[in-house]
Amino acid sequence: MTIKKKSESKVAKAKKPVRRAPAKKVVKKVAQVGVASTDRVIKWKAPDYYANEKGPAWSIMVGIVAILLSLLLIYTGNYMPVIIVVLAVVVAFQTSHEKPETVEFAIDESGVIARNQYYPFDELESFWVSKHKENKFILYLETASRWKGPLTIPLGQKSVAEIKGFLLGHLPEEFNYGEMFSDKLIRMFKL
Repeated sequence: MTIKKKSESKVAKAKKPVRRAPAKKVVKKVAQVGVASTDRVIKWKAPDYYANEKGPAWSIMVGIVAILLSLLLIYTGNYMPVIIVVLAVVVAFQTSHEKPETVEFAIDESGVIARNQYYPFDELESFWVSKHKENKFILYLETASRWKGPLTIPLGQKSVAEIKGFLLGHLPEEFNYGEMFSDKLIRMFKL
């Protein structure tokens, strides 16, 4: 009898993994957007990012560049960077054919919800919309933080005029900006 009690107490003491809940502010705001209210809410679903189609030629080019770079590094006696090149190629090949998840975005009278994060308008400075490809637009939201870059939100099939019209009541629009340089590089190299 005592043996069973000891084994039962050990099982009872086993710790369960602790899952941290998102911040209460985010959960509360996400729940409020789902509830009908007097405030105007614009909701849409879009891919988390716009994927670039990669064919066999892309894979061959990445492989050739990796081999040439590795041979150059070995020739110069730099063996450690070769490991980094090989790991980068492995990661690039694994992620190259992943499909983006469909994410829900929302804008209401007090802020923006993107990727289950709530951004109140007082933490945002401005916005602009840029054309990514044919009929694909991205909404950029400039944050007040110096350490954070702009939020990038794909608009999917949502009307650009509707989003702009709503945001102009809360944030100034930037006309000097276009597509981010990093987004151009990603699109150019089909990453």
